[in-house]
Order: sequence, then structure tokens, then C-alpha cells
Amino acid sequence: MKLAALVSGGKDSLLAFHLASKSNKIVCLVGVISANPDSYMYHTPNTHLLDAIAVNTGLPMLKIPTEGLEEKEVEDLKKSIELLNVDGIVIGGIASNYQKSRFEKICDELGIELVSPLWGWDGEKVVEYVSKIFDAIIVKVSAMGLDREWLGRKVDEKLISELRELNKKYGINMAGEGGEYETLVVDAPFFKKRIKIIESHVLSDNLSGILIVDKFVLESK
Repeated sequence: MKLAALVSGGKDSLLAFHLASKSNKIVCLVGVISANPDSYMYHTPNTHLLDAIAVNTGLPMLKIPTEGLEEKEVEDLKKSIELLNVDGIVIGGIASNYQKSRFEKICDELGIELVSPLWGWDGEKVVEYVSKIFDAIIVKVSAMGLDREWLGRKVDEKLISELRELNKKYGINMAGEGGEYETLVVDAPFFKKRIKIIESHVLSDNLSGILIVDKFVLESK
């Protein structure tokens, strides 16, 4: 099938892209730029790096602006997807029925397929897989036990071990599917170049912390 992959720069969407590309032809990327940092549907931290993701994959990127209003942001995506000549879309959803049901509605109305390679995966399996094939860092935290010291940390075995303890203590989702944390992939097997962060800053309050990338370069591997 010819597919468009919804990507955010985070681990789940890029892992779904990676898995779907093994048996399908990904013809373009789709990135949603939400004005609402607490979007109901979409990843929001550091979406200004979407162009770098596109360059690294060598695929065209369709960027969709939205105000991030509930349900309206779903319609904004649908209006853009229907302009594409594709057989389906790829999403990185793991367990959110709220998101999956809305993507299914878009696909049903457009007569295309929904491809969700990670759906139903155990959260620990997701982060273990990510740690083995990607270089991903934490760029947002919003859960008990996750403070600003986690920002910028690489998703590796040490971090996963600490997530296991937090899962036991607070019940957080290991993959961050409940919004506990979000990531940025800075290198992947299919990236032409690595994203090297030069400058960044942290925005935080009592509820969450976000690492904002201010300056980066694409460096040869």
C-alpha cells in the first residue's frame, strides 16, 4: 500500500513509520502543528524539527496547522489527508482508544486504511525496542516521579529500569502513553544524518517540564 505516515519526531510515530515501511511504501510524512500545547490528539513539543525529520528520511512533509480545539483538530487533519493520493495512514498509537477511534473515523470517511503497527503492544516492549534501534531523548515530563532532571536523558536501559520502578510505585505507563513523558528521536537507522542539539532551554511549572530545542545541526554519522 501507499501510505502517509503521521510523525511528530517522537519515538512512537517514528517506530510505527519504521515498522510499516517494511511491507508498505511510505510516500510522504504528515505533521500536525498545534497551537494548543495540550492538544487532545497530537504530540506538540519541538514540532519545529519536523523539517529536519523530513530531510533525514528524504520524504516530502505535509505540515498541518491547527488551533488544537477538541474535535476540530481531527477535522483539520481529515481535510488535509483527503488531498493526498494514498491508500492509508500510519499512526504510532499504542493504547489510546480516544485517538484511535478518531483516526479510524477519518479513514472510514475517506475510504482508506488505518495502519497502527504498535497497537496493543506492552509499553515496556515499546521502550525496549526504541532503546535498541533509536537514539531518543526525553523532551517533556508530566507525571509523579518525573521531574526536570529527566529532560534530555536518553532512552536507554538505565532509564527503562527507573521507569519500571515508577510504574510499580505510581502506575505510570512505561511508554508514556498516558502523557507521562514525550520524546524526540535524534537518530535512527533510516536517518541520513544525526540531529545534534546545540542550544536548548527548559520551561517548567508544578505540573510539567519541557525541553525546547533552540538550535540544532544535522551532522554526518
